[in-house]
Amino acid sequence: MLSSVVGMVGAQEVRPQAASPTNANATVAFSDQTTDGTSVTVDSVNTSDGGFAVIHDDSLLDGEVTGSVIGVSEYLEPGEHENVTVTLFDGVPGAEFTQTELTEDETLIAMPHRDTDANETYDFVATNGSVDGPYVANGSAVTDSASVTVEAAQTTGESFVVSDLAAPEVVERGDALEVTATVENPNDEADTQDVAYRFDGNVTAREEVSLDAGESTEFTATVNTSEVDSGDYIHGVYTREDGQPAQVRIAGEIASFEVADLSAPDSANVGDEVTVSATVSNPNDFAMEQPVQFRFDGDLVETRSVELDGESSTTVQFETRTTGPPGTYIHSVFTNDFGQDAVITVETPGEGPPDDRPGGEDGEDGEDDEDAEDGEDGEDAEDGEDGEDGTDGTDGEDGTDGEDGTDGTGDENETDGDAGENATDEEQPETPEDA
Repeated sequence: MLSSVVGMVGAQEVRPQAASPTNANATVAFSDQTTDGTSVTVDSVNTSDGGFAVIHDDSLLDGEVTGSVIGVSEYLEPGEHENVTVTLFDGVPGAEFTQTELTEDETLIAMPHRDTDANETYDFVATNGSVDGPYVANGSAVTDSASVTVEAAQTTGESFVVSDLAAPEVVERGDALEVTATVENPNDEADTQDVAYRFDGNVTAREEVSLDAGESTEFTATVNTSEVDSGDYIHGVYTREDGQPAQVRIAGEIASFEVADLSAPDSANVGDEVTVSATVSNPNDFAMEQPVQFRFDGDLVETRSVELDGESSTTVQFETRTTGPPGTYIHSVFTNDFGQDAVITVETPGEGPPDDRPGGEDGEDGEDDEDAEDGEDGEDAEDGEDGEDGTDGTDGEDGTDGEDGTDGTGDENETDGDAGENATDEEQPETPEDA
């Protein structure tokens, strides 16, 4: 029964493809084995043109040609390969599975397939059998079958637990999608379990994790999005019974947030707290989180992560204290590709701009006022009052004339103090008369 079905498959799949070279041949050996249900081992595969070791389940016997494929090896170069491990229910392009492992004993069929489109990717299922068909001999597909016994993996307790999945919600196509999650062993003793990362349902990373009782570790996975079409995908980290899924959008292009309406004071004193605000908008049609920077005199003061819905905006506000020396400074609000700048003058408290501060040319006139105080020397003219002490009343009158020196004292109000000095000179003519 098996040989007749396989022969039918070989004939069916070869017809739509290019004719096989006469020297294109293959052999395969697949022995009975025990497995944990997640993979099987093909003893040997020998292909003249390279290709893949493909595992079919027993639905192939009922005519399920593409639907029976449950596992495929990596691309195999031409020649013989031994002990080829094939993961089941994972990594078959175009196939969708409702299970992750074999749950009962079963007969499986190993079948070498060619790489007819020479892209080193197994496209048989995705193209509904039109490319990458099986190697054939005498009109039948080359196959070997094996009885596979499923033996449940021995574990000491509960499934490892997944928490704290961290991954971006949007990634630009071509950038790496970095994913991390915490995996914890909740059991009272050490255990080893498989942890898998699935992208769009398919396992792209699998790791055997060993943890002591109550211990946790960080599990990481990376997706090369250059090989992924733009769109929304579900991905996540999974253990035997636990997991955390998330959604990610692979975008053809992600535009930078934009900046507008920068608002800030034109001047401030040293030590003042200054508030700067700007409008930040998301031009993309999907929600995004991007960094926004505030810089003062070129130096980074603060970076804030801003999350915005598609085609929305918000006001971002920064506070800073002007600790620098007096002067003129440029400060800025930046996003990834855009930004706005402003100029602020920082002054010493109590002083205005340089042209208005004391010490200018007008202020020097004040020093002339101090010179005017020299006019107080005119008070010396009051010495003429000593004439009142003379016996001759006339002399006393002359002394009164000395009081005219008081007039010199009054001249202190003059900007120039020379008037007081002139009063002193007026005393000198009276001296001969008194004699």
